[in-house]
Amino acid sequence: MNKMIKNENGMALVVTLAVVGVLLAAGLWLAKFTGDAAMATLAEKDRFQAEQLAISGIEIAKLILVEDAAENNTDSVQDIWADPELLSRTVAALGIEKGALTIRITDELSKIQMNALIRQFPGSEPNHDQVKLWERFLGNGQKEDKQKDDAGPLERVNALKDWLDSEDDGAITGLFGAETDYYKELAPPYVCADGPFNQVEELLNVKGFEGYRIKKRIDPLSGENQEGKGLEDVFTVYGLENNPGPGGGYRYPGLININTAGIELLSALLPEGMEILARDLADFRKEKSENKKGYLHVLDKGWYKNVINLPAKEQERLNRIIRYSSHIYKIESRARKNSSFTTLIAFLIREKNKISGQWNCRVIQMKRE
Repeated sequence: MNKMIKNENGMALVVTLAVVGVLLAAGLWLAKFTGDAAMATLAEKDRFQAEQLAISGIEIAKLILVEDAAENNTDSVQDIWADPELLSRTVAALGIEKGALTIRITDELSKIQMNALIRQFPGSEPNHDQVKLWERFLGNGQKEDKQKDDAGPLERVNALKDWLDSEDDGAITGLFGAETDYYKELAPPYVCADGPFNQVEELLNVKGFEGYRIKKRIDPLSGENQEGKGLEDVFTVYGLENNPGPGGGYRYPGLININTAGIELLSALLPEGMEILARDLADFRKEKSENKKGYLHVLDKGWYKNVINLPAKEQERLNRIIRYSSHIYKIESRARKNSSFTTLIAFLIREKNKISGQWNCRVIQMKRE
């Protein structure tokens, strides 16, 4: 974590963001000027300025993530980007009106990578560690999310594998698996993808997942229960590996950042019967000193051993599916101008320039909510 974060005011990036503040103020003035000249109504001007402010929020988030990468090689709930209060204070330090801009940054690699269930695309070989992860996750939520077909975790995983796999001559996995013949009988009919997911919502097309939802959404950073659907809070389609696999195929490693994963994912990572210890892991990550000015524990490789005692075999399995850093993030930038609101969602990849050695963030997808 940036050493400047630990100063008396708790503001890590004020100096660095000062430049952004100047540019932001100039940009908003220009927006107002052009709005006065070109916009026909006050409402249109407000919408335009709210959108420009939301775009500025994404740029601020980029700068925060770049600063973080330059300071350390791990990513955790202890970082400034993961702290809603520090993000709010950073925005306030730029002179932006209170409530006008809210930024939220989440780690996409703190979630289950939906496409990692298959070891490589195109192909049909399952990743057995990911199969176990899915079974544990679905099993933990089974009591609250019983489906109409009474499908259990293994049955759902089999259907999920059939949706993703290819080059298997249409073979069905187990008794509950399903290929295109099954989906063509539905109303309306559709075909099995036989390839990776492009959107999280596509999960609802898979047999056994119709109407699936996370009834008690758990915030991935605070660990607090929240009402409402939250598929995107626990699943992701991002994380494609840059290096081609054997034979030129592509793959998704599916490693989950144990430093940022929510309670429900920590529970799925642990062996059966040890789910309750997920709360201990989450508490350990955020435990602060008595004066509340710093965190007590460094979240480096293997820190979980200070909290839980796993059998050797389970420890090996856990080490195969976790990581301690990230490079893919989701940015939610919500802006308000009078009665106009704009929310932009951006997915970023943080990467290091091989020539200059400088970090930067590249937008891979952006959408308006």
